[in-house]
Amino acid sequence: MTLVKEPGVHGQGIAAGRGTTRPHRRRVVLVVACAVAAVAGLTAWLWEDLTANRTVYVVGDSITYLSEASISSDLAHAGYQANITATPGVKIGQSQANVSALAQNQPWAWIIELGTNDAGAQDSVWPEQFLAEWSAVSPASCVIYVTVSPRAGVVAQQIDASMQKLAQAHSNVHLLDWGNIEYQNPGWVTEDGIHPTPAGQAALALLETQTLQHSC
Repeated sequence: MTLVKEPGVHGQGIAAGRGTTRPHRRRVVLVVACAVAAVAGLTAWLWEDLTANRTVYVVGDSITYLSEASISSDLAHAGYQANITATPGVKIGQSQANVSALAQNQPWAWIIELGTNDAGAQDSVWPEQFLAEWSAVSPASCVIYVTVSPRAGVVAQQIDASMQKLAQAHSNVHLLDWGNIEYQNPGWVTEDGIHPTPAGQAALALLETQTLQHSC
């Protein structure tokens, strides 16, 4: 190490560079600290942005079709971004291509209200289609199945049982037992025993939103 002599300091040398090493280290530490803080801030911002804009895909038949306005409004007010696809008369298998295409967007959650028309037609091919549907939506953080009225017959009861098995086997699956709840509130269902009245539409929307908030 080179010594620099300063006159008037009794011949003692001062180590060159010693006076600049510590400030340099302080600058490095400061830069690193700022970088860490910036990364932490960015991570927090991204997490807040993602959780504040959770996308929910809703797929259903005429029950969802009639309730679409209420569902969209309630989910939006709760902070969710809703994408609703509802087709009157549609069966599980007929929705399969649409569900598979939507699944490519990797939504945070699904609400699936299908099966009533399969039950009405006494469809026997629904099990394979049901499993294909589950395969498409299973990667989501949350999947809510809306049950079919068990009063619609054996097929309806079988579909509900399959939903129950999924919920028991997978922690991201939850049930909204609309099939039974609606009949406990006669004012929520029209005379055909299937389609929701305006009061039923509002109730279904509220229950779907609450299930997301409490279970997902």
